[in-house]
Amino acid sequence: MSSFDPGLDRGARAKIHLGIGIWQRYPPDQLIALVEMCEQLGHDQIWYANERFYRDSYIGLAVAATHTQRVTLGTFIADPYTMHPALTAVAIATLDELSHGRAILVMGASGASAAPLGFQRTKPAQAIRESVEVIRRLLRGERVDFEGQVIQLRGAQLAFPARADLPIYVASRGNLVLRTAGEVADGVMVASYATPTGLRHALSQVSEGAKRAGRNMQSLTLISRVDACVDPDSKTAREAVRPMVARLVGSSYPDRSFLDALGLEIPKELEAVIAKRDHALTTAAAHLVPDEFVNALSWAGTPEEVARQVSEVVRLGFDHITYLPHPPPGQGPQEIIRRFAQEVVPMAEEMVRRSGD
Repeated sequence: MSSFDPGLDRGARAKIHLGIGIWQRYPPDQLIALVEMCEQLGHDQIWYANERFYRDSYIGLAVAATHTQRVTLGTFIADPYTMHPALTAVAIATLDELSHGRAILVMGASGASAAPLGFQRTKPAQAIRESVEVIRRLLRGERVDFEGQVIQLRGAQLAFPARADLPIYVASRGNLVLRTAGEVADGVMVASYATPTGLRHALSQVSEGAKRAGRNMQSLTLISRVDACVDPDSKTAREAVRPMVARLVGSSYPDRSFLDALGLEIPKELEAVIAKRDHALTTAAAHLVPDEFVNALSWAGTPEEVARQVSEVVRLGFDHITYLPHPPPGQGPQEIIRRFAQEVVPMAEEMVRRSGD
C-alpha cells in the first residue's frame, strides 16, 4: 500500500473544474439543448456515453462539438474490445480536428456491452496499457507494428495529421486498472467512489502505479466521477440514484474488491438477485440497496448536502468533478444540471475555502 496522501501532496483547491456525463438517451435536438445549457452554466467538460446499442457515441460527440465553443469533449468511455484501438485513434483525432483541439480520450476496460457482440473482456489492465501505447504512437504519426497480448496491429498509420499530445485518460474503480492508469495515463477518472474513504483507496492504487513508473502524481489530472441527484427533497434524490447503485453493484458481481475497500457487505437478499446477472431484476431490486451504499457510491441530497460531499472530495485534491445526473421519475436532467452548477459548486468551493482558513 502506498503512503500517498493526496490532500498533503496536491493540496485542496477552491476552484472546481466541473464535468458532466451525458447518457445517449436524447435525440440530437435534445442533446444540442443540453450541451448548450451545460456550456452556458460554466461546465468545463462534457463526457458523452458509449453504451452499445444506444445512440452512437462519436456522432453524439460531433454534435456536441459543433454546438459548443469552449468545453472539452471526451469519450465516456472508449474500450479496447468493441472497437480496435487504431480505429479509436482515428475517431478521437477526427473529433479533435472538428472541435479545434478540445477532445480528450478516456479509455476503460468495461466489457458489459461487448458480450452480445461476441467479445471477451480479456486481461483488462493489459488491454488498456497496450491500447494507450498504440493510440499514442498513431497520434504521433508513426507507422505501427504491434504484437501485444491483447492488441495486434500490422503496418497501420493515420492518413491525416493528429495532435500528438492529445490527452489520454483512464477510467476505473478496479485496483489493477487504477495502478495501470498511474503508470501510463495523462489523467485518471476514478469511478463511483463518492467519499474520502473510497477515493483514498483509489489514489493509493494510482500512486502505486505512478511510483512504479517513476512518475510524479502532480503530473496527473485527477477526476472524481460519481452518479448524482440534487433535489430540494433529500429522500427524493436518494431514491432517484438507488437503482443506479444497484446496477453498479450488480455489474461488478462477483467482484467485491471495491466494496471491500469501503467496508461494505452486500445483503444476502440483494446478492440473491444480482447473482442471477439479470439487469432488469437488479434494477427492480433497488429497494434492497442499503443507505450506506447510496452514501458511499453517489452524491444525492439537497444542494447543501451534495455540496458538503463534493467539498470533502475536493479537499483530497480532486478539483475536477464529474457527475452523472439521475433525475427522479418523470423529470429530465435540466434541474439537476442547473442546481449542480449554480448551487452545489459555489457552496462546495466556499466550504473548501473556509476549511483552509
